[in-house]
Amino acid sequence: MNTYKHQSWVVPGLWFRQNLLESTFDISKEAARKYRSNGLWLEGKHWRTDPANRIVYNRVEIENWLGGHS
Repeated sequence: MNTYKHQSWVVPGLWFRQNLLESTFDISKEAARKYRSNGLWLEGKHWRTDPANRIVYNRVEIENWLGGHS
């Protein structure tokens, strides 16, 4: 008997909300808050607010930052 397990993958777009931050980069909400407040992540580059006034993150810029290319 063949059993198939359904898997789904979520790939964030360029800008994505905080709920995907941990599953995408293993960065907690608290760590992200500290990176923003300490100026390690720059508003308009690494993060910004969307039209709903929620913080969103730039996937490419965070990847660059993690790789030391900020």
